Amino acid sequence: MKTELYNLKQQLEDAISKENDYPGSIEKLKENTAMIDDALGLLKSEISGKGFDGETDEISFFKAFKPGILSLKIHQIYTYNLKLNEPVDTRETITKYYASEIKSIQSFFRINAFHYQYFKNNLNDMDTVYFIRNAAPLALPTEDVNDLDPVFSTPMSLLFAKFLGYESVQKFCLQQIAFVSETPGKGGHDPKDGLKWTGDSINIVELAYGLYLTGQLNYGNASLNQIVRWLEANLEVKIGSVQRRFTEIGSRKRLSQTKYIDQMKDNILHKIDQGNA
Repeated sequence: MKTELYNLKQQLEDAISKENDYPGSIEKLKENTAMIDDALGLLKSEISGKGFDGETDEISFFKAFKPGILSLKIHQIYTYNLKLNEPVDTRETITKYYASEIKSIQSFFRINAFHYQYFKNNLNDMDTVYFIRNAAPLALPTEDVNDLDPVFSTPMSLLFAKFLGYESVQKFCLQQIAFVSETPGKGGHDPKDGLKWTGDSINIVELAYGLYLTGQLNYGNASLNQIVRWLEANLEVKIGSVQRRFTEIGSRKRLSQTKYIDQMKDNILHKIDQGNA
């Protein structure tokens, strides 16, 4: 089931991702949330019919896969409303607006401090209580009302989805503050002062997948599309459809399929051999 879940989540992330990190219009918000709801419905149907291969499989689903998909919906709705209510005002006012939202999110994390630390540190000693259906009531109740569907929820699956969603919203707020501060004409620096990707764009696809598959960003919770959008925005490069570009990598015949990463490795090893690392 893990491969099927991964593919479903990846397809969903690709379908709702755009240059901006929020839906943009109410029509797009409805379209995106409908796709997410359809995916959740499909997952529920699969689980009801096939069940899980064992306790470990069930924990993995309710600890990571379902929260990961549900967090996309949380992010879409939250960021849409943030942009909808963004003040048309000075840079300082807009910055305060997003900074206030970050404080609100951090307050939520503090209220749920015990479970948030469990989430952040990827602990597992309570997994059989938190992420198994029909488990005993929590000894330490959560601040929030839980999803009560006995077939498709566990005591902590919704809260973990909120942790993921709110962390991505927090990042969005920081991006908006940076955008206001750095956009020319609004008192920021000229983007030309920064770094720009001047290599082949296919190479950055290798880099993006490497960062994603090894879980280097946001404790492994950053999605592939988040990483791609971050690289595009910060290195002034246009990647296009990341799945299509990855297919190009996979179809290489005469060259190594990981040509760029192999080249990086060779150059680093050569530098080490020179004794000047």
